[in-house]
Amino acid sequence: MKVSELSFEQLPSILAIAMKVKTTPVIDWELCGKLVEKEKISIVRSYSRWNAFYVGPRSDSREAEQVGDNAIEAVVKCFIEKKLGNEI
Repeated sequence: MKVSELSFEQLPSILAIAMKVKTTPVIDWELCGKLVEKEKISIVRSYSRWNAFYVGPRSDSREAEQVGDNAIEAVVKCFIEKKLGNEI
């Protein structure tokens, strides 16, 4: 399944795998703020959706990019893609 196809309800369990933790994390702004800072994920509002992307060491290409209905969903999906790849 592609990361972009994950529902919001599926994100906590997949996020736990990506974070390599045993407990299911609570997806909130505290967690997403840490992910944005630590993983250097950028978020941008694009009309009715949010884009989250990770550029990586080479600034000419995006290594991971996801969209979501809200910023939290986009950030979590981007982190999952960065850690696990586009398909899980």
